Amino acid sequence: MKMIEMDRRRMLESVAALIGAAALPLDAMAAAAKAPAKGKPALDAPTMALVSAVADTLVPRTDTPGALQVGVPARFAGLLQNWANAEHKAQFLAALAAIDTAAKTEAGKPFTLLPASQREAFLRTYDKAHLKVDAAYTKLKDLLVMLYYFSEPGATVELRYEHVPGAWEASIPLTPQTRAWAGANVG
Repeated sequence: MKMIEMDRRRMLESVAALIGAAALPLDAMAAAAKAPAKGKPALDAPTMALVSAVADTLVPRTDTPGALQVGVPARFAGLLQNWANAEHKAQFLAALAAIDTAAKTEAGKPFTLLPASQREAFLRTYDKAHLKVDAAYTKLKDLLVMLYYFSEPGATVELRYEHVPGAWEASIPLTPQTRAWAGANVG
């Protein structure tokens, strides 16, 4: 999907979130994002299918792993179970339910039953109508994309990663094969 332009307020919110995340112990987010314990599902099967379909539509598999291959749905479920408070969990689940309800209304089927191309077209239209006015949807989309880019494959295969970048080059030629850089400003 096409990246949206970030306004100053959203950028400052992201910076504040990153500063807060940086203050946490090293493995705190990793522990919160762990998949839920076996036998104790964080989300029911239909909701997991919906999260999977939305995440797969946002970051599909291409020549690099997609959201499903890096485990975004399980990490999302783990965050809801191990980290999110009741209010945030309700907001994320309501945003998912709204996507599904809109798909049923507009396409006549639940979002999970739409073919991939129809899901992408639906979500593009949904974005135009909801992204700037529906904070819960915006947070859901941001979280799913961040979970992808904060995964090892997202940061090292999809994006270009160098722990300590090399020498300064004032002009680097960009080609269709050039990958973006990973780092704290992902998103």
